[in-house]
Amino acid sequence: MKRLAFPFSITLAVAVAAYFSGATETLGAHPFWAGNTILLGTPIGLVLGYFSTRLPFISATVGLAGLTLVFFAIANLGKSRFAASYAEDTFAGQMWFFGWHAVVMFALATLFVAAANLRRT
Repeated sequence: MKRLAFPFSITLAVAVAAYFSGATETLGAHPFWAGNTILLGTPIGLVLGYFSTRLPFISATVGLAGLTLVFFAIANLGKSRFAASYAEDTFAGQMWFFGWHAVVMFALATLFVAAANLRRT
């Protein structure tokens, strides 16, 4: 368990820095929900990262980074459709909302796996 203290602390430090710097809002999350995406995505991302350390490093890192990019595209598409519909397209709003939660979750899981591999070498 001591070997995972380093990736846990690095990932948590990045999440705290992103929360206080407003990184998700800057990248396109809704201003009202930007902080909550980090608060809800961080614990899930840490658990996902913990279980992903059991996978081979390359496949875990590429898979999680790919999912981060896919959900970033989904959140961006949802944001565009939601704004174009003058806030009437509920599905687009849900794409934007849940997409950003998934972006934070998979990005932090990717960081956790990468930090765990740094510590291993």
